[in-house]
Amino acid sequence: MRRFLRIASLTLTVLLFLLLALFFWLQHQIKQLPVQQLDYQIQSIGWKQLQLDYLHFEIMLEQQPLNVQLQDVQLSWLWQNFRPQLQVLELQQLVMQLANFPTPTETTTADKAQWQLPQDWQWPAWLPQQTRISQLEMDLPCGGSRCLYAGSLQLTQDDNLTAQLQLQDPSQSMNEQIKVHLVYRLQQEWPELALQLSVADWLELQFDSALVQYNSTEDASTENVLTGQATAEIMEQTQWQGELDLMVQPLPDWLLSQLERWQLELPDSWLEQFQQPVSASSNWQFVVPAELTQQAWQQLTGDWQLQLSSPSPMYLPTIGLLTAEIQAEAQFHQGQLAPFRLAAGGQLTELAWPEALHQSGVKPQSFYWSLSSQQSTALSLEALPLQLRLFSADQHYQLVAAFELDLLKQHATIEQLQVKLRQNQLQIDDWKLNALQLDAELTGYLSGKALSLQSKKPIRLQAALSNAELELLVPRLEWLWQEVSLQLADIGTEQTQLQMNSQHSIHAEQLQHPLLKPLDWHWQGKLSAVQSPHQWQADIGGMLELSSGLELQQKLTANSTQLQLEWQLADIFLLAGNTLATTMADWPELLTLQRGRIRHQGQLSLSLSDASWQLHSDSNLVDVSGFYDTTTFTSLSSQLLLEADTEQLQITTPGLKIEQIEQGIVAGPLSVAAQYQAYWDTPLSGRLQLLENQLGLFNGRVSLPQQSYDLSQSEWTLLLQIEQLDLQQLLTQHPTSDLTGQGLINGQVPLVLSGKGFEVVQGQLKAAEPGGQLSYRSPQAQGMAASNPGMKLIINALDDFHYTVLDTEVSYTPDGKLILALRLQGRNPSLEQGRPVHFNITLEEDIPALITSLQLTNQLNDVIQKRIQQRLQQP
Repeated sequence: MRRFLRIASLTLTVLLFLLLALFFWLQHQIKQLPVQQLDYQIQSIGWKQLQLDYLHFEIMLEQQPLNVQLQDVQLSWLWQNFRPQLQVLELQQLVMQLANFPTPTETTTADKAQWQLPQDWQWPAWLPQQTRISQLEMDLPCGGSRCLYAGSLQLTQDDNLTAQLQLQDPSQSMNEQIKVHLVYRLQQEWPELALQLSVADWLELQFDSALVQYNSTEDASTENVLTGQATAEIMEQTQWQGELDLMVQPLPDWLLSQLERWQLELPDSWLEQFQQPVSASSNWQFVVPAELTQQAWQQLTGDWQLQLSSPSPMYLPTIGLLTAEIQAEAQFHQGQLAPFRLAAGGQLTELAWPEALHQSGVKPQSFYWSLSSQQSTALSLEALPLQLRLFSADQHYQLVAAFELDLLKQHATIEQLQVKLRQNQLQIDDWKLNALQLDAELTGYLSGKALSLQSKKPIRLQAALSNAELELLVPRLEWLWQEVSLQLADIGTEQTQLQMNSQHSIHAEQLQHPLLKPLDWHWQGKLSAVQSPHQWQADIGGMLELSSGLELQQKLTANSTQLQLEWQLADIFLLAGNTLATTMADWPELLTLQRGRIRHQGQLSLSLSDASWQLHSDSNLVDVSGFYDTTTFTSLSSQLLLEADTEQLQITTPGLKIEQIEQGIVAGPLSVAAQYQAYWDTPLSGRLQLLENQLGLFNGRVSLPQQSYDLSQSEWTLLLQIEQLDLQQLLTQHPTSDLTGQGLINGQVPLVLSGKGFEVVQGQLKAAEPGGQLSYRSPQAQGMAASNPGMKLIINALDDFHYTVLDTEVSYTPDGKLILALRLQGRNPSLEQGRPVHFNITLEEDIPALITSLQLTNQLNDVIQKRIQQRLQQP
C-alpha cells in the first residue's frame, strides 16, 4: 500500500511539475509574440486544453496600431512524442480595430533578392485541425467615420486545408455578404489552390492554381513550339498552371450605400450605363525554375491566354468611362515570345477633362481606342512591339503610337508618336484660335518616373489668331517647333524635374493692330527651360523680322524671382527707306525722314514676387535729315534715354543737335539738353528741366537759361536771350529788298506757353553799341514823297540812316500777330548836315503769312511746296 502511495505521490508531483512548466512555457511563448500592450486572463489550464477569458494585444502595421481583442478562447491539443499537436482553436469573438490605414512603403532591394521554391509545401504542423471564430468583427476607418463589419471564419484541415470566411455589414440583410472559400491541397507533394470570392449580386471570382512536377520519361516526346525539337529537360522542371474567371455585375443598392459610407463617389451617368456584366478569363501554364531571381522573365517558358469583355463601360477614376474587348495570347520560351497576339479596343466616353480645357472649347465627347500587336517571329521581352491608336469619332483628335515595351526594365521606347489635332475654335483667356491644326511626330522614352521626347519632324501649328481686348488679328499663323527635346525626371514625386530645348519659327501673315500697318511678321529663335521642385529658369532668344524691313533682336531670361527682356533694333538707314513709317500706323503723316541712321535698344526687368518693374530705353538719331510739315531740318543727332519703374518715368536728352532748320528763315545750329520727370498717375504733369539750349539765328544766337518748369501749371514762361543777331542777315532773309542795313541786336523775349498757344508780352530788343546803318529805298515810297514834303523828309532821312539807338518792344499774340514798337535815333550825314533824327514806328506783321511768303521765295522740295499751295487755296 505504501508503495502504491509513493508511486501515486511521485506521479502527481511530476504532473503538477509538468502543468506548472506548461503554464510558464505558455506565458513565455505569448510574451515572445511581436505585440504590445499584452493582456490576458487564464480561466483554466489542463494537460490537453487551455481556456482564456480574454486575450488583448496591439500590433503595429507600418506605424499604425491594430488593436486585437479575443474573447472566450478555447485551445485543445494532443501529445505526440512529448510535443503538443493542436487540435481545436475556438474563439467566441475576435474584434480587430484599426485606427488608420498604414501608408504603403516602397519595396527595398532586399525584398527583391533571389527567392527559391520551398522544398516542403505542407502547411505548418502547428496549425490546429479545426479553427472556428464564431463572431468576427472588424472596425475600420471609412471616410470621415467608422465602419463595422461582422462575420465568421472556419478553418479545417484533413487531406485538404479549407478556409471559409463570411463578412457583412450588421445593418444589412444576411444575403448581402462577402464570401471567401479557399481550398489548399497537396497532389504528390505539390500544391494546388482553389479560391472562390463572392460579393453578393455583384462579383464572382474563381481562381485555380497548381504547381505540377512532370515526369521526364512520361512527356519526353513533347516538342518545343519554337524549335520543333524534343525538350526533355524542360519537362523535368516544375510547371505552374492556373485559371481565372471573373464576372462583375451592375452595382446593387447595398454596395452603393457601402461605397457612399466610404465616400467613394461614382458618376450617375456610369451607373445608368452599366447594365451588362463585365467578364474576364485567363489561363496560363509556365515552367518554374528552381530559383527565381530578378531576371525571372528571361527564364520564362510557357503559354498564356486572356479574354475580357466589357460591353457596358467601366469607370476609371480621373479618366472617364471605358468599354473594352481584349483578346491576348502568348507563348514563351526562355524569355522569347513566338507567337504573340494582342487585339484590344473599345471606347472612352465622358472624359474627365480639366476645367481649363472645357473653357477653352476642347470638348470631344468620346474617343475610340485600340492596342494591338501580332508577331509570329521570336520576340524579346525587352522589346515587345505594340501599336496604340486613340481617335475621336469626328477624327479631329488622333494619336497613333508605335513603341517597344521592355518588360524586364519596365520602360517603353517610343519609336513613333503621331498627334493630330483639328479644332474649329479654341479660347484661352482673351486669346482665340480659329481653324486650329496641330501636327506632331515624336520619338522618346517612357518609364515609371521618367519621360523623354524628341521631335522627328517639325511640330506644326496653324491657326487664325485674335484677341479682342488687344484689338489684334492674325488671319493666318504658322508656328514650327524644331529640334524639340523634352526631359521629365522623378515623375509623380516632389522632386519632379523638367528640361526642354527647342527651336521655333513663327510666321504671322498680315498681322493687324490699330497701332500697326498690316504686315507679315516672322520670328525665329531658341527656347531653353529647366524646372526643379523649388525653382525654374527659361531663356528665349531670337530675331523678329517684318515685311516692312524692320528687324528686332531680343532675349528673354526668366526664373523663379524675375523676368528680364532685352532687345536691340537693327540699324535703320533712312536713305534705303524709313521702316518705322512703313510699320507704324500712327507715324506722323507730316514727318518725313530722308537720310541718316536710327538705333535703338532697351531692357525691361520684372520682379515676379511683387510685380515691380524697371524699364531702360536708349534711342539714337545719327545725322538724320528730313522735314516736318513745311519745316526742313538737316543733320539731326540725338540720344533719347527713357528710365521708368512702377511709380515714375524719366526722359533725358543729353545732347540734341540740329545743324540747320529752315521754315521761311534759316536757323541753326540748335543744341538742346533737357530732362523730364513725372509720375504715372499724372504723366503729363511732371517737371521739365532745361539744361543747355541755344539756337544759332542770323549769325547770332537765341538761348534759354537753365531752369526747371512745373508742367502741372497752366502756363510757363521761357525767357529767350537774344545775342548778337546780325541785322544784315535778318533783312537779307526778309522777303522785301527795299530795306537793307547792318548792326547787331541783343535783348530778352519772354515766351509764354499756355493752353491757348504761345505769346510774347513786352519783349525787349536793343541795338548793340555803337549802333548801325539802315537804308530804305523804295520806288513806291519815292512816288509818295514827290507830292508830300513830310514824307519826302522821312524818305530822305532813311536813305542812309546811321542809328545809335534802336529799341524795340516785341509782342506776339496766339493768333500769329507780331507787333514791333520801334524807337530809332540817329542821323543821315547827307541830310541837313547830319542833324539828329528820332523815329517812333509801330510795325505789325502776320507771321504765318510772312513765313509762307518766305517759303514761296525759297527753293523747296516738291512735298513742302505742294502743302503750302494747298493751304493757300483753302478758303
